[in-house]
Amino acid sequence: MNTLTTLRNQFAGKRILVVGLGFNGGGVGLVNFFTSLESHVTITDNKTKEELESSLIQIKSSDVTLKLGGHSQEDFLYADYIFKGPSVPWNMPYIVEAEKRGIPVEMEASFFASICPAPIVGVTGTRGKSTTSSIIYQLLLDNGYRTHLGGNVSQVSTISLLNDLDNRSVVVLELSSWQLSGFHRRKISPHVAVLTNLYPDHLNFYHNMDAYFYDKKAIYQYQKAGDVFVYHKLLEPLLDKKEIKAKPLTFDAKTFSEQLINLRGEHNYANAGAALKVSEAFNIDIVQAMKSIRKFAGLPYRQQIIRKMDRLIFINDTSSTTPVAAVQAIKSFSDKPIIQFLGGNAKRLPTDELLHELEKVEHIVLLAGSFTDEIIDRLRELYPEKLSPIYDNLSEAVREGIRLAKIMNTETYLLFSPGATSFAMFKNEFHRGDEFNRIVLGIKE
Repeated sequence: MNTLTTLRNQFAGKRILVVGLGFNGGGVGLVNFFTSLESHVTITDNKTKEELESSLIQIKSSDVTLKLGGHSQEDFLYADYIFKGPSVPWNMPYIVEAEKRGIPVEMEASFFASICPAPIVGVTGTRGKSTTSSIIYQLLLDNGYRTHLGGNVSQVSTISLLNDLDNRSVVVLELSSWQLSGFHRRKISPHVAVLTNLYPDHLNFYHNMDAYFYDKKAIYQYQKAGDVFVYHKLLEPLLDKKEIKAKPLTFDAKTFSEQLINLRGEHNYANAGAALKVSEAFNIDIVQAMKSIRKFAGLPYRQQIIRKMDRLIFINDTSSTTPVAAVQAIKSFSDKPIIQFLGGNAKRLPTDELLHELEKVEHIVLLAGSFTDEIIDRLRELYPEKLSPIYDNLSEAVREGIRLAKIMNTETYLLFSPGATSFAMFKNEFHRGDEFNRIVLGIKE
């Protein structure tokens, strides 16, 4: 009996509650998958029908119950199974009460991993997990594996990958700390685990760094003999060797010794090094592995050159949602003067390194949000001559960046690397990046 037949037998006719539909495709994928198994699906979300329209139009079945604009305990207690979105906390009172009544509460990625018949490469880290996951995906694809990419990937339904797996399949999952909390609950880890790095992050969600690091540890904590754990050498002091049951492979920025064609920065050489170590786990010829890695084209929203106009070079790094990410971007583009677009909402993260690195930029164009409010006094103290006003309109901010660049009259990077979350002005960082692209690509020379 194959996996899908087993799932149909288990879930046909069952009441499934999806908590948090969201905009990135995971919630929609769950709804479509379980309706295909003939489950009775209900969606509950604090957002309204109008706010969720872009997701709701992707739902294939008309036989789905919508409970939008708020939650009701009754819906949680009526369900046979609950699937919560990554940003829905485990201590949500409705979920706590449902678990007390014995109702299983799942998350998509960990549920998928628990039943997936194919080997899984799981990738996490504070920075670099998207790029590293995509390099590994391309590397395995180039070398004969039927490779599938899922997890924390926008507009990809991880659970739906089950429809396409065979005995040559490998699944690469990019995994956030929130998704890994579900792996802790199931006490499972991927067959090949990759930990790119660890910096403070999401301290607006976690009480402290220890809680954040704890969730990240699920990437390797439940591995077994025969599995592989790939991690950055700098992480060794943070790792308890007694907890590592898999074969350890380490990397750093020097592991990949060839020139990358399309990627900049020491952090991307570390990402390439992680992928090269994964190739060892699959016994891929090192020459072929390096060839695949070297040609990797890069990802949208990550230090992406989107337009060159006269002497202006526009860089979209909207995935920069932490101060560390903005620091890496400044270092990557240090060969020319930089006008930095900075700001948004705060995650309660350390800012000293970023404030120091901003010495290297020519001008700082500020975007509205709680992070900007948090650092504005220090910025005025350190760099009063570099600061723009605070903009709550991205078009106006871009116009100001262009004005400043033209005054400089030299080839200049306009670096959109905010170093903060997007929620002050946008739905998410992808919406923010799309708006930046729309504005920049719409400028007439």
